[in-house]
Amino acid sequence: MRSWAMRRGSLRHWAVTLCALLVAAPAHAQDAPTEAPAGSPSDTAQPDATLIGPTTEWRICNETSYVLRLSSAFLRGGRMVAKGWDEALPGTCNIQITPVDSPRFLFAESATLHLGGVREWKGETKLCVGEDDYESDATEDCRLSNRTPRGFFAVRPGEPVTTLVEPDDFGPFKAVIAAQQRLLRDAGYDVSRIDGLTGRKTSAIIRSFRKDAGLEATVDGEPLLRAMMEAARARRDTVGLEVCNEGTQTVWSAVATRRDGQWRSRGWWRSDPGACARPLDVPLPGTDAHVFAVQKGEDGAPDRRLRTASAKPAQFCIAESRFDARGNEFCADKGYGIGSFRPVPTDAPGARMRLTDSDFAEENPLGLR
Repeated sequence: MRSWAMRRGSLRHWAVTLCALLVAAPAHAQDAPTEAPAGSPSDTAQPDATLIGPTTEWRICNETSYVLRLSSAFLRGGRMVAKGWDEALPGTCNIQITPVDSPRFLFAESATLHLGGVREWKGETKLCVGEDDYESDATEDCRLSNRTPRGFFAVRPGEPVTTLVEPDDFGPFKAVIAAQQRLLRDAGYDVSRIDGLTGRKTSAIIRSFRKDAGLEATVDGEPLLRAMMEAARARRDTVGLEVCNEGTQTVWSAVATRRDGQWRSRGWWRSDPGACARPLDVPLPGTDAHVFAVQKGEDGAPDRRLRTASAKPAQFCIAESRFDARGNEFCADKGYGIGSFRPVPTDAPGARMRLTDSDFAEENPLGLR
């Protein structure tokens, strides 16, 4: 996963002691003009009934080329509570009603309809998040609640606008064009650059998309963006690697790919019995993709590793928690373990791997998660 979090201007970092589990992280957003970009939601946000004392508006603006989902945390009922998820379209602002001068924390990630992995805007303050709509307390144990810790970044108390950006710093208006370019590329159109500029090629591709999607030539704005999102989502379901768990226990999967001669291994993706995960979401040809998986042991039994068919399987770096390792040599020297990966057929854009209990064996279990 890539992490992008930037700030315009010089904002003071704040340290907030919430409890033994919360340590404030540096803020990684940016100040923005108080005027909301065109297309932003109207000022209709209603305060949560659990808020105590005077309240104020907090605008969270998306000036990236990605459709984002947001999770925010601030004092509700006297407790630090994280809630998610809110969709944030490029070039728009979401409004939260928060207590005046309350400590605030934010985490954002790109929507899964985009190809190339999830991008994160994050910090160091760990809070629990769920896959779907959720609410979690700052003192919550993520493992006991079957949730995942994510690193939130601290926002200056009282800051009226927090703007999420990329290194290109598109601004609110170019972000919309950049998002169209990215979604068109995700949907399979030949977009060479994500620059937020409406050139002749971009305009021609947009006209072609409208025709392909059966849209009127005048369709623009959010309806056009939504149509592009659906096209990107539909294509995403046809490319990459999907790992489906047809066994009786939870499976955690990892992938290794090669680009420009450089190997990269990443994990973990969880799939419960009867569910699927998509650890790789790019077309498979040219990736040299390999997969590794661990099946959780039942009732304290050792975890089981994915069997490999080869006498000399390909080996890559792995770790017990989330990891992103570059290279496949000297894993131990870099603090990693070693996993034997199974090759993935890469002649087609997408592949599905169905794993049953018989695909796993108790071979040197390491308790990986």
